[in-house]
Amino acid sequence: MTTLRIGRSPEQLAEELKALEHVDWPAVWAGPPNPGQALDDWCALFGWRPTSAERVLTVSTVTGQSITLFPVRSGGWAPIKQLSWTSWQMAADDAHENDEVLEQAAETWAAYVAAARAVVGEPAYAGAWDDPAFPEPPHDRHWLMPRDLRLENMSPYRMAVWREDGPEGHITVLTVGLGPAPEPGELRRPMIKVTCYPPEAE
Repeated sequence: MTTLRIGRSPEQLAEELKALEHVDWPAVWAGPPNPGQALDDWCALFGWRPTSAERVLTVSTVTGQSITLFPVRSGGWAPIKQLSWTSWQMAADDAHENDEVLEQAAETWAAYVAAARAVVGEPAYAGAWDDPAFPEPPHDRHWLMPRDLRLENMSPYRMAVWREDGPEGHITVLTVGLGPAPEPGELRRPMIKVTCYPPEAE
């Protein structure tokens, strides 16, 4: 039996993306104030509620999704380099189920992409880990996985990218992550995440 650990519906994903349409992205990238009333007020501007301020800020959205905001510097607080959340995760309970969970991940990702299209439009790219047209990182510190690691680990297994240009824009990335290639007998635990980056992160 496979185990579904997180299972947000495509409709819920679309709702979350729609809620982000009214976010002040420059204010998000500038980062939150220190914990306290100022932080509560800052989160309220985006319809968020802070749920944890240990090391990184985690918020709950109006749709009930938990989002984590990651700072540029480890151990820092602001500015923010990315925000992300996990919409789906399935684990194989036996190594013979590894192919099954990969198939389920690909099908769920495709349903998410279809739901996202209705909100954010056609992706600039959508494809699989072994697609010859898969985007390559322009430099070593880019968020895209280096080609050799991507091919070795088959991760991201699937990826879709939406780009909103301009100083108030952002990049939205929907990925199926697999982690490092498993050793014989190890179990696959694919995870579908949404990550938003500032435009200058390109």
